[in-house]
Amino acid sequence: MHLLTRSTRTYVIYASIMMLVAIPLCYLLIHYLFIQDADEWLLHEKDMVVEQVQQHQFDFSVSHAPGWQTNVMIKPIQHPHEIRSDQFYTEYVRNPLNHEQVPYRVLSSVIASNGNYYQVLIRISLIDSEDLIQSLVLTIGMLWALLFIGWIMLSRIQSRRLWRPFYHTLEQLKQFQLNQHHALQLPEQETIQEFRELNQTLNHLTAHIVTTYQHEKEFTENMAHEMQTPLSIIQSQIDCLLQDKYLNAAHAEQLQHIHQAVRRLSRISKSLLLLTRIEHHQFEEIADIEFSGLIQKNLLLIEPLIEARGLQLHYQVHACPVVRMHPFLADVLISNLLSNAVRHNIESGDIEMDLMSDILCIRNTGIAQPLEDDIFNRYRTRSHPEQGNGLGLSIVREICRISGMHIHYHYAAPWHVFELHFQPVRIEDRITSQMVQE
Repeated sequence: MHLLTRSTRTYVIYASIMMLVAIPLCYLLIHYLFIQDADEWLLHEKDMVVEQVQQHQFDFSVSHAPGWQTNVMIKPIQHPHEIRSDQFYTEYVRNPLNHEQVPYRVLSSVIASNGNYYQVLIRISLIDSEDLIQSLVLTIGMLWALLFIGWIMLSRIQSRRLWRPFYHTLEQLKQFQLNQHHALQLPEQETIQEFRELNQTLNHLTAHIVTTYQHEKEFTENMAHEMQTPLSIIQSQIDCLLQDKYLNAAHAEQLQHIHQAVRRLSRISKSLLLLTRIEHHQFEEIADIEFSGLIQKNLLLIEPLIEARGLQLHYQVHACPVVRMHPFLADVLISNLLSNAVRHNIESGDIEMDLMSDILCIRNTGIAQPLEDDIFNRYRTRSHPEQGNGLGLSIVREICRISGMHIHYHYAAPWHVFELHFQPVRIEDRITSQMVQE
């Protein structure tokens, strides 16, 4: 969720609750004020009736029946103590013209004249008051809604303007890559102090990161290059010593161990250099790779080793997917997976391979127990260090990471199963890419 949406949503919820509470309260308050005003008018009318009674201007021998236009009704009573004086209440009377219920505010009171008691009922129509109240509340609600909508729009427009430098900085950070070899150049003359300090800090931080990256890259490349030279010299000298006719069997065996250690050290150096280059995103070339052809090529290269160990290979192609990635990394990926299946197999074991539209499944026999959980970690402790340099699966994981693939391992006796999940290139995308290239 965006920052502006989150903050705006909070204000909208708060304002909506306030409107739902305030509008009914406003209606009740206005209604209460109108009722109070009507009650005061009724009391005033009662005082006028009492004054007329005292001046003997009422003919009590005439029956005053209630009617639609009648606002004052006086009738004699025998038990005045049963009627409470000055009692206000609201009643609804049916309008004979439109048959609607019309609200009236009624005052019931008791007056005395010449020893007789009379009940006085004075009423006033509230129909105009109700219409006025509804109009007022509706007007207030509409004004409040307009103010609220205007405030929301103003707030979003102002927030977007205020946060524009932040989103610009965020976009620059998304596009920042170490292999571009230059730091961010964010504007440091922002009018808002917080954004100005943020840009200054990011400029200094990325400059330091780029410098450190360059030094690490140069160190790794120089180290790998400088190590290969003495290792090659040592290996060539060992080869010369092994060909010496005066060399005895004991010394030959020791030299053979040294020779194997030097070769392993050379492979480790090359693997570490490759890992570093992958992690630094130095492989940017992208091409459409046909996995079936790539697998077939690597199988031909590794076939002598498979035959030497007496392994049985079963390879089934269910689909011919095309994957978009760096050609060299694709070759290293397949080569390492196949080498792992051969190297960690048992004598006269089996290898099964299934190539599907989005999965490459490689199963091989091996030790009768699952491998460690950290088999893809670079610096894990291996049970059989003599079988390899321990970096093959680490390289596989890094290639999958930068290529948008996923590698999974599980053990289903007697198989050690590696599943490579990838996103194949659709035929439409391939056609479009070829048209663009042409």
